[in-house]
Amino acid sequence: MKYLLLIILFTSVITDTNSQCFPDRHNTSWFDAWVSCESSQNPNSIRGKSHWILYDFGHIYKLENLHVWNINDPDKLDDGLKNVVIDYSPDGNTWVESGNAVFPKANGSSTYQGSDILDFNGIKARYMLITAKDNYGGNCFGFSELRIGVSPITGTELVNFDFDCDEKNGHTEISWTLTNESKTIAFDIERSYDGESWSVINSTGNFAVKEGTNKYSFTDKSDKDAFYRVKIIESSGKTAFSDPSYCSKGNLNLKAYPNPFSDDLKIEIFSQNEGLIRYKLTDILGRIIKSGSIDTDSSIHILDLNNLNINPGNYFLEVNQGDKNGQIKILKMDSYKN
Repeated sequence: MKYLLLIILFTSVITDTNSQCFPDRHNTSWFDAWVSCESSQNPNSIRGKSHWILYDFGHIYKLENLHVWNINDPDKLDDGLKNVVIDYSPDGNTWVESGNAVFPKANGSSTYQGSDILDFNGIKARYMLITAKDNYGGNCFGFSELRIGVSPITGTELVNFDFDCDEKNGHTEISWTLTNESKTIAFDIERSYDGESWSVINSTGNFAVKEGTNKYSFTDKSDKDAFYRVKIIESSGKTAFSDPSYCSKGNLNLKAYPNPFSDDLKIEIFSQNEGLIRYKLTDILGRIIKSGSIDTDSSIHILDLNNLNINPGNYFLEVNQGDKNGQIKILKMDSYKN
């Protein structure tokens, strides 16, 4: 027979009111334990056939401290787990290794209080998997009791945005995927033409989100290139934002500062697509002063054009990325030094 007792301690709401000399003492009964005497296929396939135990907390929580009481029956102390590996998962399918831990051997006394094993430092998980690597020499594997501190987590802490935009019939179609627990939320779709000042262009109002991964979209009928982001609002008032993305229907957008410039010049390049950006700086006769490329996966690229040894006058910076192009006129001024 296998017996299991799991204590989940909500660290934000539960306080210890015990006044015993040994508040965490554990009895020496063999029956107050989880015991495995035969290995089986592990839920985490890389662990193979092993002795393991899987916890489902029911929801995703922030995991905190782990306290364990090992096998405390004086005749079975060697069956207690020794070296273990702990994995965690948000869905029971994708596993992340938290690390290795050692469960100290119990002493078989009635005043045995177990041991603090580790602190998860707030990792977010619904499932925790403990796999035994060895024990203290016994024929079976087990431990008496486990206590884990958890903190409630809000829906905004679970947000995972996958944001995209594309041209559709001259408009901008925004799409995003949200991974979350079941919550009542609302979306605000926000737009900015400079990446700094934002305005709400659509609000969904409150609706129920299904647990898991959900896809959404919105079409902005403006014909201008712009930045977009999505704001998620919980019924509790908590909020979270997607990273802003620049969505262009035509050419790349460029900003130069300062412009006019005397020595150092920075160019901001806003692009919707990933991939190589090529640039060239030319004079008014079309002669190339400087050229190069930028390869990043960001939608905002910074090009430093410092210490340009060029004469005062007008110049043009041209950029292209795939089939999209951009151009900006810049003015070089005299450098004045005291």
